[in-house]
Amino acid sequence: MQLEYKIRLKASIEVVRLLLNQGLAFRGHREDESSLNKDNFLEILSWYAERCDKIFKAIMDDLNGDFFALLVDESCDVSRKEQLPIVLRYVNRYGSMVEHFIRIVHVRNTTALCLKKAIVDYIAQHSLSLSYVRGQCYDGASNMQGDLRGLKTLIQQESKSAYSIHYFAHQLQLTLVAKKVQEALDMGKLETGRGLNQELGLVRAADTRWGSHYKSFKNFISMFGSIINVLDTIVFDARTLEERAKAKGYLSTCQTFEVAFMLHLMRDILGITNELNTSLQKKEQDLANAILLVEVAKRRSRRKVADYTILHHYRVDIFFKIIDWQVQEFNARFNEVTTNLLVGVACLNPVDSFSSFDINKILRMAKLYPDDFDENITVTLKNQLETYIVDIRDVDERFSNLQGLVDLSETLVKTKKHLNYPFVFRLVKFALLLPVATATVERTFSAMKLIKSELRNRMNDEFMSGCLVPYVERKIFNTISDETIMNMFQEMKTRRGQL
Repeated sequence: MQLEYKIRLKASIEVVRLLLNQGLAFRGHREDESSLNKDNFLEILSWYAERCDKIFKAIMDDLNGDFFALLVDESCDVSRKEQLPIVLRYVNRYGSMVEHFIRIVHVRNTTALCLKKAIVDYIAQHSLSLSYVRGQCYDGASNMQGDLRGLKTLIQQESKSAYSIHYFAHQLQLTLVAKKVQEALDMGKLETGRGLNQELGLVRAADTRWGSHYKSFKNFISMFGSIINVLDTIVFDARTLEERAKAKGYLSTCQTFEVAFMLHLMRDILGITNELNTSLQKKEQDLANAILLVEVAKRRSRRKVADYTILHHYRVDIFFKIIDWQVQEFNARFNEVTTNLLVGVACLNPVDSFSSFDINKILRMAKLYPDDFDENITVTLKNQLETYIVDIRDVDERFSNLQGLVDLSETLVKTKKHLNYPFVFRLVKFALLLPVATATVERTFSAMKLIKSELRNRMNDEFMSGCLVPYVERKIFNTISDETIMNMFQEMKTRRGQL
């Protein structure tokens, strides 16, 4: 009997593990409290949820009371309930930069005060304080980024050096598409294909405007002849007068010189920053490389335009105006504080044998963290930097051929030089805490839509969180043995069967 019980329990655990890893339903499509035959699965799942807490405690041990950054965003689930994923970014004891999704919190009100309370209440359970926040990363919503009442301002009241970094890829996109170009992209309604056809598809602008429209303009130009043919067919085959009128309007507009000119113009302008946009959405991208790409984009935008035999209207009133507008947007969104931070980060970059190293610019970055670098520490930092650069660039060959700040941080820890240059290492950590992209948050949103779907919209918040954390952090959960789960399952309450 004992062996049979163990076999059944192990099978149940394996089923739960499989369902969690795949984000699949546990009891068909009914996952509310009235569902039948739920006890064993739910108790095993509740153990997983409890383990989420234990994993978070392990993360806290790894963090060891050090500084961290918060990546937060908000999104409605399928039940139209506002959910707030909280992601923690920090440098671990090995010098590696890590991001962990730690919790999704249901918020009844999305005001900045409520969002702050939800964050504080949860991290306070694990003895974390906002005073240790050295980076924030949100989208551009006013309740997040507002200068007067936004979440970033409320957190900066607790920690003045908790610099808010607007999602860089989103920020870049706002820089490039603030001008109205939706009329051309509305033609995305024509896209119905899948697979290989998607490479030449016209994609409607997403609500969050994450992706660059560069590909859409490029594909529009490539498919121009086919689009004209389709519109011409719709004019004759339209089912209603309204559809025919719209098709005629699109057809007439597409065949004007102005539209052709604007298509090529916007393709070329967005092409200037396409590499930057793509790079900023990579989780592994560090700020040192990001700021170099921003400077490249600015310089390409400022290139002197040769004289063309084209009407003054298109050359001055349109082309030059858009170029000037783009540069102004870059300067506005990448402001002085952000630029000084990024320039300092770039100077710490070890690429090309620390060729960008500049003590004065690094010290300028340190001044942006007054709680961590007072006047006396700044003097010590300057002395450390002078010795540090000779040591790692000219003496210690272990620091040659490093590929980025993460490599530098890990090598400093591995060689124990982080103990020799503690203030330099602190700055390196602060540089790594400034987030570039939000891949972890976006993966959480995708997981939330998968787990709480239209057919599973009755699951409560605790159940969703219990499914979501193991799914997103499944690499960690897959390290937990079946024997450990069975022992914990036995200890939860008295069982009819015993191992």
